Amino acid sequence: NMDVESVLARRILQLANQILRNRNEDLKELEITAEQADALRFFQGHPGCSAVDLKAHLGITHQAARAIVERMAARGLVQTEVSKTDARYRDVALTPRGVEIFDAMQRNRTHLGSQMLNHMDAADREKFAALLLQALENLNGARSAADPQSGAQEGEGPRQ
Repeated sequence: NMDVESVLARRILQLANQILRNRNEDLKELEITAEQADALRFFQGHPGCSAVDLKAHLGITHQAARAIVERMAARGLVQTEVSKTDARYRDVALTPRGVEIFDAMQRNRTHLGSQMLNHMDAADREKFAALLLQALENLNGARSAADPQSGAQEGEGPRQ
């Protein structure tokens, strides 16, 4: 049983690494990383959000989300301004260059998902999606139960 769990965990890690490699290769011509593409997609669909909101959406640390936003701002893909509703936050918006890159991403969208699911029928795809979700929930639940402090820090929760 432990062998099966260890092999499965290793294969999931290999899958995640391969997905990231493929995405980064596909995005290379746009000169952005997969994490920047995810952030562009998030901010394009959620105007007026901040790095804190990106943190919650991507499930990363606040510092990582801020670093992504800072790198993207330095490259002219996003701009930030102090929030009109809460001065502790900086709203993030795509610049014209960010919109241009986002539009190119949409036009050049790879079919990574369909490639990965290529030889699965609809029932297997649904089962795979449900099992992945369950595994994520199990890990997130285990982490939250083990560390009651893992919730949002004061002032870092999503804004209303």
